[in-house]
Order: sequence, then C-alpha cells, then structure tokens
Amino acid sequence: MKKVLVLGGGRIGSAIAHNLSKDHEVTLADVSIGHLRQLEDLVQLKELNACDDTQLAQAVVGMDCVVGALPSRLGFDRLKQLITLKVNVVDISFFSEDALALNALAESNGVTALVDFGLAPGISNLFAGHFVDQFDQVDDFTCMVGGVPVERLKPFEYKAPFAPLDVIEEYTRPARMKRNGQEVVFPAMSEVESVYFKGVGHMEAFNTDGLRSLLQTVDIPNMSEKTIRYNGHAQLIQQLIDAGFFLPEHIDNTAKVLLDQWQFNENEADLTVMQISASGIQNGQKTEASYQLIDHYDHQQNISSMARTTGYTCAAGVRLMLNQDLPTGVLPPETLGKNQIWFESLMAELASQGINITHQ
Repeated sequence: MKKVLVLGGGRIGSAIAHNLSKDHEVTLADVSIGHLRQLEDLVQLKELNACDDTQLAQAVVGMDCVVGALPSRLGFDRLKQLITLKVNVVDISFFSEDALALNALAESNGVTALVDFGLAPGISNLFAGHFVDQFDQVDDFTCMVGGVPVERLKPFEYKAPFAPLDVIEEYTRPARMKRNGQEVVFPAMSEVESVYFKGVGHMEAFNTDGLRSLLQTVDIPNMSEKTIRYNGHAQLIQQLIDAGFFLPEHIDNTAKVLLDQWQFNENEADLTVMQISASGIQNGQKTEASYQLIDHYDHQQNISSMARTTGYTCAAGVRLMLNQDLPTGVLPPETLGKNQIWFESLMAELASQGINITHQ
C-alpha cells in the first residue's frame, strides 16, 4: 500500500481520493475540509494551503505520489513546485500554460509527472497515442466531449462540474487545431456541428482549445477537439460574449451569477458523452475507427459522471505510475497511449469501474 496525497477537495479531487482509498493510504488536502467529512473514514483529511511552499513541502514528505486537482489558475505553478520538491505527480489541472515546458526540470529532478490525465484531455489523448501506435499513419483525429445535467433547465441547459471561471476560459480561449499539417487558430465555440448518442439524442459540438500537448507530440496532420452541449447552448453563450459579459472588467461579476445558475444541486444527476474518431492507413489499407463513451451519475455512491470519468482516469494513472517503471519527465497521456500494454491496462481499469468506451 503506497501513500498518495491529493491536492484539492472539489468534486473531482474527492472522487480521486475515494477511488484510491480502496488500495492506497490517501491524504486529501484542501484549504478547508469541512465539506469533506463524509470521507474521513476512508482518507486522512488535511487542511492545507497548497500555495504556501512551506506547507506544501511538509505535506509531500514520505508520499509516493501527489495528485494535482487544483483550480486551473494554480495548476502550472504548483506542478512546477512539486517537481522542484522531487515528488512524482499526476495532474488534472486544466491550466493554459504548456506543461511540456517543465520537462527538463522534471528530468533533472528525476520526477515523473503525468499531466492532463483526466477525461479530455486525458482519455482522448490516450486514444490518439494508441492510434499512432496501431496505424501505419493517422491522417485525421477528432475528439468531441462534454458533460451536461440530465435535467435540462432553461436558459442554459448546463451546469458546471468545476469552477465557472474555468468553463468561461474554455468558451473564450482561442481554439488551436491542425489542418493539413499546419497549426491554425479558430475562435472558441466556432464550427458548430451535430453529433448523435444512442439513448441521448442529437447534441451540438463546437471548437475549444483541448488538443494541448497533442499539437506537439503526435504527427497527425488534421486534428480537432470540440466541446459537446445540448442544442442551442453555443448560440446563447455567444450572445453573452458579444454583449461583453466575459470581458476582463466584467468577468468576476458574470462568474458570480453563473456560479448560482450553474451549480449542481446535491446528488443531481449528470451525463458525460464523448466521441473519438480517427482515419488513416493500417496494414496498408485505408481505415477508420470511432469510439463512444456514455457515462451516467453513480446513484449508489453519489458520484457525478464527470467526477467518475475524470477522476477515475486520474486514479488509473496513479496506479500505473506506482506499479510500472515509467520514464522521468513530463508525460502527457498520449505518451502512455503509444505503449499497448499501458494503454490496455488503463482501459481495463476504467472498464472495471463501469466506464465503458465502445467501438462504433
């Protein structure tokens, strides 16, 4: 049984800690732990200001792995500090900075840092690496993904499983794609298209900046990442953008309003959907592959679908790190996806948790 420290006690951090407590000694740390008392029989709770370097250094002593589940605005700086402290890390903070910029630091400190190890980025990257490993060449890769509440309430028909500011950044950050081998930039929420999920129906998908490390690590000439919502959501958000609600001088007030509008009620059911597709050449023949994930709220354990699909992927990454001799450096998921044994191990663990990704 290894010792794992989870930084961040939000919905996803809590799900990670809960999952890892089955076979590891877990400490769950947050600036406030009052909302985490339901986990005190499973994990050790610790009040910690992760931004305090002294507190953080003391907390990581004796830990075999640290999980970064902090807000995006803190993620990169805290990842850098953890690498400096020479502790292995699995991180799910969706920060805007380039995690690969810390690769040399990680290598020099003998640290393995798995980054973006959640749903998307995360599972999507694993499949991108898997396609690169299995195909002679990959010509096109697309990931469409999103989480929504089961109950559709106007006007947004959406609620946020994490901080509204992080969602707003996703809606406003220019979306980097690959077209004909060249990196191109599109406005977020552009190129809306329809995607169908059995039992759910038609939904809409629009450009967001989710390719991240894939733009640097895989040789695929055409790549895109899109966020999925119920139909009409993109147009509504675009109207708010056009009206100036997301401008820097208004963003804090907008986030306060959306925090109330987008807050999940206790034990409210959510739904996660994802479609991953690729085309190229395999064994000398043109080929296409498409996979879908449809995941639901866990009513038995009261864990949201987004927390399951993101958190359990992260937990699988932790177990892989603790059980395999992974190379040092900053490793995005596609690096592990290129290794068939590691890829199959991660997929098998997700399947054991009821997270099924089916070939279409």
